[in-house]
Amino acid sequence: IYNSLDTLNPGGDKDYADVWDVFIRDKHVFFRSNRKIFDLYNNKITIHPSVNWGFLGATVNELIAFDYTNGLVAFRNNKWQQRISNGKLPLNVVVKSVLDIGNDSLLLATLLNGLFILHHDSLSAFVTPDITAIAEKNIFGASILSPDRIALITSLGGCIIINKQGQFIQRLTKQEGIQNNNILSLMLDKDKNLWLGTDNGIDLVTYSNAIKNIFPDRDDRNSGYSSIIYDNHLYLALSTGVYETNILPSSKDLSYTQGEFEMVNNTKGQVWNLAEAYGKLIVAHSKGAYLVNGNNATALDERTGFWDFQPLFENTSSPMMIAGTYNGLNFYRYANNEISKTNIQAQFESARFIVIDKNVIWVAHPYKGIYKISFDANNIPVTTMYKDKNGILSSNHNKIFRIAGEMILISDKGIFEYDEDKGDFVRSTYLEKILGKAPVSYIKEDIYGNIWFCRDRKVAVADLSDRNNPHLILFPELDDKIMASGFEDINVIDSNNVFIAAEKGFFHINYAQYKKNKYPLKVLIRNVTSTTRQDGLIFGGYTAPGEKLTEPSIAYKYNSLHFEFSSTLYGQEQNTEYSYYLSGFDNGWSDWSRKTEKDYTNLPAGSYELRIKCRNNVDNESSVVTYSFVILPPWYQTWWAWSLYLILFSGLIYLFYKRQQRKYKRQEQIKLLGQQRKYDEEQKQLQMIHELEIEKSEKEIIELKNEKLQGEIGHKNTELASSAMNLVRKKEILSKLKDNLNVYKSNPDVQKAGKEFQKIIRLIDSELDHDEEWEQFAKHFDSVHTDYLKRLKEYYPDLTASELKLAAYLRLNLSTKEIAHLMNISIRGVETSRYRLRKKLGLSSNETNLFDFLINITSK
Repeated sequence: IYNSLDTLNPGGDKDYADVWDVFIRDKHVFFRSNRKIFDLYNNKITIHPSVNWGFLGATVNELIAFDYTNGLVAFRNNKWQQRISNGKLPLNVVVKSVLDIGNDSLLLATLLNGLFILHHDSLSAFVTPDITAIAEKNIFGASILSPDRIALITSLGGCIIINKQGQFIQRLTKQEGIQNNNILSLMLDKDKNLWLGTDNGIDLVTYSNAIKNIFPDRDDRNSGYSSIIYDNHLYLALSTGVYETNILPSSKDLSYTQGEFEMVNNTKGQVWNLAEAYGKLIVAHSKGAYLVNGNNATALDERTGFWDFQPLFENTSSPMMIAGTYNGLNFYRYANNEISKTNIQAQFESARFIVIDKNVIWVAHPYKGIYKISFDANNIPVTTMYKDKNGILSSNHNKIFRIAGEMILISDKGIFEYDEDKGDFVRSTYLEKILGKAPVSYIKEDIYGNIWFCRDRKVAVADLSDRNNPHLILFPELDDKIMASGFEDINVIDSNNVFIAAEKGFFHINYAQYKKNKYPLKVLIRNVTSTTRQDGLIFGGYTAPGEKLTEPSIAYKYNSLHFEFSSTLYGQEQNTEYSYYLSGFDNGWSDWSRKTEKDYTNLPAGSYELRIKCRNNVDNESSVVTYSFVILPPWYQTWWAWSLYLILFSGLIYLFYKRQQRKYKRQEQIKLLGQQRKYDEEQKQLQMIHELEIEKSEKEIIELKNEKLQGEIGHKNTELASSAMNLVRKKEILSKLKDNLNVYKSNPDVQKAGKEFQKIIRLIDSELDHDEEWEQFAKHFDSVHTDYLKRLKEYYPDLTASELKLAAYLRLNLSTKEIAHLMNISIRGVETSRYRLRKKLGLSSNETNLFDFLINITSK
């Protein structure tokens, strides 16, 4: 939201045109227009008028302006004061920039009058031939790049770099890749990147980057093949020819010192290699071999195309040089500071990869194999083929190099070194341990013992500065930008200068700086939008200082989201990779990718946290940045919807319950009716059975009663018979008594009468003997009481006949008196007999009734 400050103008003053500059100083905000400078402080604006305010700038300690009337002024004590006491700026000068140089001096850049130095308050011109030439291009601004580098922007000549002595260092123009030579503004960021505001847009120059592009051919960015430093010149071989430029020997980083590149005369066309032999610079050209002297090339041999040149015999009286050609090897003699052709040749096949080992020349052909060239007694080269007994060669990509004094063979099957003892190549465990076992396409050792190599169009170096801990360093900035397999070239001049052939020009690596530079990485979430609506912005990528990101709640219908993110490490976008992880949705971190956006569609309702991180190398990874949000549930999943669902579900359950209840009642009624019918039928059957059983029982009862009656009748008959017999016997006894009494009565003899009387007494005593009567009684008693006496005798065999009699009388429930009379004993004798009977029956407690016990024991 923008708010106009015109309301703060005193008196509503709107008499001003464009505002050109804005600076902040001690809580004052200054706005410069052509005739007014507005000072905003404490929500109040103060106006500083002038005929023409031509410039407004700021140094570390002060605010500087250029007034048409008063010249260069500084804002001090809330007013503008003269800044120059000694010296004077030229008439009609246009100041474009003021910079701090040192602790007490300022550098003034003017449009047409060059540069000036203001030391304290004394002004002097800073004049050199290079600065004078630059001033003719119209200087529009300046910036300090480093303690020894100053960038000047112009409207006609692009951006020009000079040192503090005023000497030309480098020019950045449209030919170097910027959009336009008319540069109106510049800024140096925290990472020393140079931002240029051109007439057509904004350009970024990663000036402090350890990796830079070099394009010698300004008209076309052709492929690079080889590079070399020779006689304080940098020579670069391209597909269009050889280019050279002057270099400053005092400069450590040659990427800052190259001037204008010029093509070496007579080298136009495909150049494969640049080599130095015997102090001569030789060009391997598709048309022949050429010797370079300054900016001119002269033909050495144009019989064929050439690949490489190497000295064969350097320490002899007749030095020889070999050259790899399209047809094999050519031999050249060096004498009197001249290289001359010979007729000695070894023609077999194209010889691009050559290693000389003890006067034996090894040549690798990418797909035809390896050739060995030795010399006979007459120094005539003899060519033989290497026999691949172990199958280490591949159908393509066979190459040989020399690393650490050893001959190295690389193929698609790995890395191999020559074993003198075995006379053959063996797998190089040392190199594979350092570089890995994956095949490499190029390998080279630098002067420090580090091993540079290429693999899958990627560049890396095994840094062996610490021999005990080799460190592998990758250069992802060069991925897929170097030359294709077989034409790679890495030229390590020193730790500050490494030149690598590329598909477009060359790459320069300041290796020492690259190892030190590990810029801190940071990820920014730049944009969050919903793709399901036209105006779907959710987060615009900006958070005020100190403000915490709120967690937005997003309606379910907008649940397809698009995220955009980026890194603040400018200039490395091509090798910055990102990984993301949506907590609550993804299973884990994504693979590293250069994509700076991600879409998630149809996210379910819930809480999420998007986590993003980036890296520009395998060992330089940023911290994780997070963005939390909530996808609200759809209307049909809200609490009130769930409440409605619960009510409806409860209603349905209730209706279902009532329906089931009615159904259950009907089923129960049907079931009850069926059960009732079944019950009635069963009752009828039971009634019939019951009636039959009653009838049967009645018959059985009748039969039992009949049997009982028969038994009773028999018993009665027995009793009647017994009674009849007793009566008969009693009658007989009475008849005897009567007869004896008659005899006794009729006998007058007293003595005989006495005998008859005794006879009557004996008859009565015999009748009073109960033993026979008891036996008769016991027999009838057991028949009536189910063998009572017999069973009691079985249970207790020690019982006497007297005790059995007592038990029988007790069973008849007779009183003690009656028992005493029947047993012809006293009542006390009965009690004593009862006590003895209880003791034999084992009844020690008086609580047990003797009658009940006798009933129970005989009924078991």
